[in-house]
Amino acid sequence: MEFTKMHGLGNDFIVVFGEKSLPDNAAELAVKLCNRFFGIGADGLVYILPSERGDYMMRIINSDGSEAEQCGNAIRCVAKYVYDHGYVESEQIVIETIGAGEQKVKLQVKNGKVETV
Repeated sequence: MEFTKMHGLGNDFIVVFGEKSLPDNAAELAVKLCNRFFGIGADGLVYILPSERGDYMMRIINSDGSEAEQCGNAIRCVAKYVYDHGYVESEQIVIETIGAGEQKVKLQVKNGKVETV
């Protein structure tokens, strides 16, 4: 499993890109990987997935294995990830969430990299 460790305004996340859907064992993975003593350590496991209603879909599995409806700090990481890696070109993107629908995100970019979301 390839991942990127990111932080957004005080929260840290394990970000996974490239999966087609949420794995069946996502809750178990989150509990193990987010453990700060025996795992990577994070507040949550964030999957960036394909979306039919936005540029991408974000699914967040908290460190206790529960799924979050939305998280402002995680969506910042998702937006920065997809822009900085060249998966989107626009500075205004839409991220689909499970509980909060489509979230419009505006990026401030300088020299080709996201500075703020």
